[in-house]
Amino acid sequence: MFREKSIKINLGNAVPQSSGKLKQIRALIRDYAAENELVPPLLEEEVIHHSGEIIKRHPELFLYQKMLAVMINNYCWKHIVEGIPYDRRILLLPKCMSHSTDCPAKVDELGLLCEQCGRCHIGGIISKAEELGYHVIVSEGTTPVTMLLASGKVECVIGVGCLHSFERSFPIAVKEAVPSIAIPLFNSNCKDSRVDEEWLNELLPIRSESNWNGWIDLKRMQEDVKGWFFADNLEKLFGSNETTTVANQWLEAGGKRWRPLIMVAVYKALCGNYAPNAESIMKLAVAVEAFHKASLVHDDIADGDQERYGKPTLHEQYNIPVALNIGDLLTGFGYQMIAESDLDGNQVKKLLTIAAHGHRDLSLGQGEELLWRRTSKTLSVHEILRIFSNKTAPAFDVALKFGAIVSESSDSLMEILSLYSKALGIAYQIKDDLDDFTMENSAQGLIMLQPSLIIALLGEKFPEETQKLLRRIEKGDFVAVEELHNWSETQQAIQDAHKMLEEYKQKALSVLMEIRNPSLKILLVRLLNKII
Repeated sequence: MFREKSIKINLGNAVPQSSGKLKQIRALIRDYAAENELVPPLLEEEVIHHSGEIIKRHPELFLYQKMLAVMINNYCWKHIVEGIPYDRRILLLPKCMSHSTDCPAKVDELGLLCEQCGRCHIGGIISKAEELGYHVIVSEGTTPVTMLLASGKVECVIGVGCLHSFERSFPIAVKEAVPSIAIPLFNSNCKDSRVDEEWLNELLPIRSESNWNGWIDLKRMQEDVKGWFFADNLEKLFGSNETTTVANQWLEAGGKRWRPLIMVAVYKALCGNYAPNAESIMKLAVAVEAFHKASLVHDDIADGDQERYGKPTLHEQYNIPVALNIGDLLTGFGYQMIAESDLDGNQVKKLLTIAAHGHRDLSLGQGEELLWRRTSKTLSVHEILRIFSNKTAPAFDVALKFGAIVSESSDSLMEILSLYSKALGIAYQIKDDLDDFTMENSAQGLIMLQPSLIIALLGEKFPEETQKLLRRIEKGDFVAVEELHNWSETQQAIQDAHKMLEEYKQKALSVLMEIRNPSLKILLVRLLNKII
């Protein structure tokens, strides 16, 4: 399977003007999709690749390449859409299907309010869909659909529209990994538009009871995970002497709990039988967070940070020796939870190996950064990315692989998760770097204390000018900080960093093309776009 972006093809915009021709092409797509075992969500490069493969077999379909891409995506999602109850589906129709001169319907914030006047086909389509239980929206925009999806009341979209509108909405659908099927209009002039009603009538009633267990509800799962870090549960796990209480309070303190949430969500995607009170899952999730919180204690000391979660850092609340000890204790708690999980010996061995490797790689990344601070050299982009990879990827890697190990996943999946977590970790650090560097009134110490991709990009292109500015900043020259931020080349470096951020997000997504489990693939696409 390819990994790099396919070469863009000059896609054909045509749509066959007969139901018979559309049915014939749909049959070709159905056979191709079954042969290639396509797993949703498909990325743009996958859709382009597969439409190109079909045209190699059927050159006469070149004019229809955009429509082929739409149909490929449809068949990829079809089995999942079949499993979604009608009342959790949206049918989105375009307003241009209404009568262009004699439509009496009013329009509100959700779209057109059809009066079933009979002057166009919309009324009949709406009646059939609503009888099944669909939510129906007649609108030119996607805002009402986005609102319904965000409410949790619906899980998929069946949309009618022109090929141009599908091309614009495809990146959004990929980003959110929304199960979706699209039916192209016969015409694209935004007036008295027509659709293949035979196709639509065939599609609307599709239903199966066994193909889809619903989206993984990350919000509900996050609430479950938060409950594991309440004081009473932590005291039950670790006791309540004076030192342990300090550690428990730090574990209970703020944070998004991304890492334990990732672990639990991966387990749910692979096994489908997540229970919020499962003892082993809870203990391993606490272990993942304990490792992370230990690293934060040590990072705050190394960076001299005074605040975390809007409160004084642990070494500010107590002192550095106490904080160091709490960090070590939390690391011990993590390994204790692994040992106490009710898993077989082989699984425990794998968990310990992954945790130890993560601990090692994190320390190597932090060590490289700390040793760099003793010098005045500008790091290269390659060195920065290596530090970024080691500082953040290990925590994501541990969380992902813990979920996979408990699910008894294959070694090939573990390798995919490694590549995904590396790209995700680098993207996460690039975004963090951009946020810190572009923050208004950024402190000069930030530029000197943390490896910066933007400084590295400047250093490679303009080594002398960059070094002069950094030497002035190191001496406490706040004017030099302002000059650095206002330098025209800095703005270009920021743009280059944004491009690299998108490249690493794309790398993470591309890795997922190898995954054969749709629930896991959907989850990891959604997680990437929520975390970054």
